[in-house]
Amino acid sequence: MDEIMIKPALHSAVGGLTLLTALIATALNWTALRKGSPGQGASHASLILLQLLLLAQAAVGIKLLDQGMGVIQKYVHYLGGLGALALLLLPAWLPARLRRPALPAWTATASLLFIVMTFFIGQLYVRGLQNG
Repeated sequence: MDEIMIKPALHSAVGGLTLLTALIATALNWTALRKGSPGQGASHASLILLQLLLLAQAAVGIKLLDQGMGVIQKYVHYLGGLGALALLLLPAWLPARLRRPALPAWTATASLLFIVMTFFIGQLYVRGLQNG
């Protein structure tokens, strides 16, 4: 693994895909809630896919940090990426008596906000490196 070098563009691409998936997951979960079927079917699958993409994004980010890139903004990424993932895992951590039908939709929305923050701060950083 140490010999493999990746480019920051991969991190941006996976980040864009993660952002798109977060938007879709949020919309699907609110739609499922309105239809009375939260946490089922496509809404549930979208949250699983989003979690997997966040893990992939974290793995790519860790590799970039290992290569000496992105050290300046690592705390934004820790907060944004891991915070987004933690929010998606929250329903599984809560006792069943505290889970509500709207919880997946709300956690998807909160996770989306973390992802948006992290993505756009990261893009500003990349543009600053390209221009400076």
